Amino acid sequence: MNWVFPLQTGLEMGLVMFFAVLGLAIAFRLLNFPDLTIEGSFLLGAVGFAVMRRSGFDMWSAILAAQVLGAFAGVVTGSLHARFNINKFLAAVIVVSICYTAALRLMGTSNIGLLSSASIFDQLDSWGDAFGVQAGKILFLLLAASAIGGVTVLALSSRTGLRWRVAGSNPTYARTLGIGVVASTMIGLGVTNALAALSGALLAVHQGFADVGLGQGVLIFALASMSLGDRLLSEQRLSVPIFVVVSSMVGSVVYQYLIALSVSAGLNPVDLKLITAVLVLMLVIVRAKRHDDPFASV
Repeated sequence: MNWVFPLQTGLEMGLVMFFAVLGLAIAFRLLNFPDLTIEGSFLLGAVGFAVMRRSGFDMWSAILAAQVLGAFAGVVTGSLHARFNINKFLAAVIVVSICYTAALRLMGTSNIGLLSSASIFDQLDSWGDAFGVQAGKILFLLLAASAIGGVTVLALSSRTGLRWRVAGSNPTYARTLGIGVVASTMIGLGVTNALAALSGALLAVHQGFADVGLGQGVLIFALASMSLGDRLLSEQRLSVPIFVVVSSMVGSVVYQYLIALSVSAGLNPVDLKLITAVLVLMLVIVRAKRHDDPFASV
């Protein structure tokens, strides 16, 4: 079995999806919000990017627009929960449904092809070839992930970030400190869903198209990657912000590598979602026995 294809696929897809995993991990672990909205914001990110590119905008403007759409979805979820006291799960499910319809309206069709639109990935495909792996694209994604991950760590470690985390972990105590819990929730979910939308936009670039089914399965994948990263790294040796960022990246890359390796070994792609669900269940059970499961408080 050729090891190059699984390695390259795992690195590329893992780094592309890292931002969605990071967004979910921040929402779960730091904001204490089981945010299902990422499926909708991921889709909006991909669709928003594709629509902007089809309209003639450059790649970076399209990515920015995609993140704005994702952030808006997160803010709506936070607003429904914080302002109207709607259950977290219900608020997210409502917004995901809205995102699906909004995506269809924006596209005007079920899919948009992007193969004719030049992207930075096209240029990077010819950069560097180490051991048969296209190093240019991987290096770009790694630099982007490291930069955004570093900014995230700095933001979460700042005074504002600490206030943000307190509002998520203990709203009652946060109010006694004068922290605006409603605003913190809305801003926090806006940021996490902007990250998910970034992954959606990058996946659209990577695949060369966007369609209305692009967000399906993103949530279970992100849960699996987050849980896997938590198991592979020790939280005791890292600060909480660093652990969240690094474990998200490691979990995303390792999970995508295992999936690519399984497909190369002959696994039927139809069974991938079932295997992912079983993996998530096993990891959650193991973490629950250690009494540090981020899902336990949901």
